[in-house]
Amino acid sequence: MQPVTRCYFDDAFYEARRLGASDIHLAAQRPVVVRVDGKLREILSHPVLTPMLEELYEETTDHATDRSHLGGDFTRVLAEPHWGRVRLHWTRSRATLHCSVRLFQTACPDPGTLGLSPRLCELVGSARGLVLIVGSTGSGKSTTLAALLRLAAQTQYRKIITLEDPIEYDLSELPGSIEQRAVGSDIESLHDGVLSALRSDPDIIAIGEARSSDDCNALLRAAETGHFVLATMHAADAASAIDRMLRAFPSGEAAIARTVLADVLLAISAQKLVARPTGGRALESELLLATDAVRAIVRDGKCYQLRNAMTLGGSAGMNRFTRAGSV
Repeated sequence: MQPVTRCYFDDAFYEARRLGASDIHLAAQRPVVVRVDGKLREILSHPVLTPMLEELYEETTDHATDRSHLGGDFTRVLAEPHWGRVRLHWTRSRATLHCSVRLFQTACPDPGTLGLSPRLCELVGSARGLVLIVGSTGSGKSTTLAALLRLAAQTQYRKIITLEDPIEYDLSELPGSIEQRAVGSDIESLHDGVLSALRSDPDIIAIGEARSSDDCNALLRAAETGHFVLATMHAADAASAIDRMLRAFPSGEAAIARTVLADVLLAISAQKLVARPTGGRALESELLLATDAVRAIVRDGKCYQLRNAMTLGGSAGMNRFTRAGSV
């Protein structure tokens, strides 16, 4: 990469980090755009030149890969001294390169600073069962997952295996035995990763994101074997997460999936980031706990009753979203 190009992107990444941005958006002949507190804003006065973007593409994609088969769609995680740990997702729009950059935090977060539910933190000490962290894109699910793993590692010496696509937080400095496996490089698929993890004597299996029916089947299998499983999933709220997971299974397997989920589920924490009046964003969450009543609802497939069960379960530690616009 030419020195002037390197300097330009170093400045862009530095400014994005200084502003506390979560993402950077790059397109030829357009200003650099960052997302701060959920909103987009332009930075740097000089737009990205086409040769600069092409240089960045060549520098950050694998030269050993035949990119002619990629159609411009390519994802790569990098750790650069001036950029930090980032994920670059390259696409083409009308033959023009675009790059969406996710900025990962440099250190594993402290759960005490995030505002996580004390009841959720207590569950990290469980020996077995399934805890789901759900929310929309950009709601901080991966940050919460990393914070809970940090808490688990600091409170008890355990073997933790993470299966991620991609690996976002470096957990290598945590106490205990930590293995972070990336889908696509260390393991072929999440399903294969779970099978491998089960043979590796884990105490905790953490799954970066369950997307497909195979993923849901894999995490249920891991929890069913008597391990403690933490996983993230896209869902609007806790009740929707159960409904989405069960709908991922074919009709002939739905009854078995309901039974297994009812047996292994410990809790579902749904979260969103909401704007503070003074600036910045704060975590808002709701918590569904697998009480006997909730397990019966899941086993019977009556997911429409879950929100009412959460409303009535305040004494058990459950709560629902309260802000306007929440489900």
